[in-house]
Amino acid sequence: MRFDIVAEPSATLLCRVLGLIAQLDLAAPDMEVQVTASTMQLWLDLPDPGGHAGRILAEKMGRCIGVEAVTLDGAPLALMPA
Repeated sequence: MRFDIVAEPSATLLCRVLGLIAQLDLAAPDMEVQVTASTMQLWLDLPDPGGHAGRILAEKMGRCIGVEAVTLDGAPLALMPA
């Protein structure tokens, strides 16, 4: 599974996203982070946990304060406005 996340640049937010992965007891993701003055982009590759777990994980990521967009395997998720 590939997650592409656009968010506010925040170390705390990065820790929250990684904490969601840790809650599923998944292996550490292949990850790339790019930070500018106004945005943080995360690219995470994870093994597929099966079932709906990937979609649920993406939705939880999208509900983190500061996350602007989440894409799961190329499909954008509709996020609730903050």
